[in-house]
Amino acid sequence: MNIKTRQLDKQRIQQLKDNQLADLTSYVQQIEAMYDELRSFRHDYHNVLISLNQSIKTKDLSVIEDTYTRILETEGIVLEDEHYALGKLNNLKTLPIKGIFSTHIIQAWQKNIPVHLEIEDIIQDEPIEVLDYVRITSILLDNAIEAAEKAENPFVTIVFLKNETEREIQLTIENSCPDEPIDIVRIFDKAFSTKGKNRGLGLATIQTILQNYINLSLQTEYQDGVFRQILMIKEEIPR
Repeated sequence: MNIKTRQLDKQRIQQLKDNQLADLTSYVQQIEAMYDELRSFRHDYHNVLISLNQSIKTKDLSVIEDTYTRILETEGIVLEDEHYALGKLNNLKTLPIKGIFSTHIIQAWQKNIPVHLEIEDIIQDEPIEVLDYVRITSILLDNAIEAAEKAENPFVTIVFLKNETEREIQLTIENSCPDEPIDIVRIFDKAFSTKGKNRGLGLATIQTILQNYINLSLQTEYQDGVFRQILMIKEEIPR
């Protein structure tokens, strides 16, 4: 049994490393694409200033307004602010978790699901085994994206907060979902699923993991087509 357990642990660690490498590669590629877009925007922005400068020199308001309208509406120079959300992941210092979030955010974009990300504080040294942390966040993000994809107005919101007073890190993952009744108690049962047969294992897995930690808790809320999971991590393990 001990040998088999060690073998499984090695396999899980190797899988984690492989996933981490793939996630970070995807993250770097997205950052490079953002950099290329910024370079292009800088070039366009320079040309915009030249056009506006020439119009302003005429001191003719109608010419200035016409140039302004032509640039913004006809030329259609738009900088997609949403895709710069990945820059906020710099505040996540646990690399495997940064990789998990970057990959899932990109997956959501590919499914045309808007993602709002807030990480104002430095998040690091979370007192939880990395493998467990990866499994919990992956399940929560997978569920959020899958549910949002089925909603009439899809969205996913991810917020990390650090409560210095309570010495606690709070991760909130919120998503839209079909506006139908959800039993927020039964969804954690291993045999229960809203997704079909043999698919209700994710949240049950989280519950099993949480039982191994006295400093972790998960709060679940649902109202009017909005589903919310709040993971609370105490920075100091209670005694």
